[in-house]
Amino acid sequence: MDQRALPVPDDPDRPRGRHEAPRRSVGGPAGAAIAVVVVAGVLATWLISSAKEPSHPASANAATTQGEPTSRPPGPAAFGNLVGNWSFEQDLSGWQVLGAADASREPQGRTSGSSAMVRARGPAPGNVGLALPEVVREAERGQRYVASAWVRSSASGQQVTLRLVGAGGKEASKKTVTTLPGLEWRRVIVDHTAANAGPLRLEIVAAGVPAGDALLVDEVVVRLG
Repeated sequence: MDQRALPVPDDPDRPRGRHEAPRRSVGGPAGAAIAVVVVAGVLATWLISSAKEPSHPASANAATTQGEPTSRPPGPAAFGNLVGNWSFEQDLSGWQVLGAADASREPQGRTSGSSAMVRARGPAPGNVGLALPEVVREAERGQRYVASAWVRSSASGQQVTLRLVGAGGKEASKKTVTTLPGLEWRRVIVDHTAANAGPLRLEIVAAGVPAGDALLVDEVVVRLG
């Protein structure tokens, strides 16, 4: 057998020719670099496959809430309002009609939703409006209350009075405003300090309204002041 055909193990200490390069093991720096690249590739592949789209339930709920209808204002408890049906979003429950008039829900509120409309039916002009018999069931002596309402009328220049009446009608506080032209709403505010204990009545009255004309009321608020 020809001994020259057999591979000769590399001996780092043996002398080499001028053009003979030393043999390198795959376990050297080049092998380590290849191993790092392979591990990095595997890690990147695992991260990509396990990544998921982040969920944002709070943002989703906020978007849903913002998209919901806003025609119904918040309930009275949110503002300390003593008037239950204060914005007439469903009907006129709890309210009494004053004078020769018909009352109904009008689908045009001051800001949104609905309002109350009281239309005089004559035959002669008269005082018409709405009342809450016991907006406060038992006011204590010395307690102060502040009432407000937004009003307008089908014909401008109508005199509208807001009253807080207590002690069986013997004491009252009132404020009168004149309605504005067109569809403009006007706010009327009155405050009342109870001289005696007892229920408190709220009235919103337009004076001398001709048959066919109407008073409109919205966002009625009574608070303990």
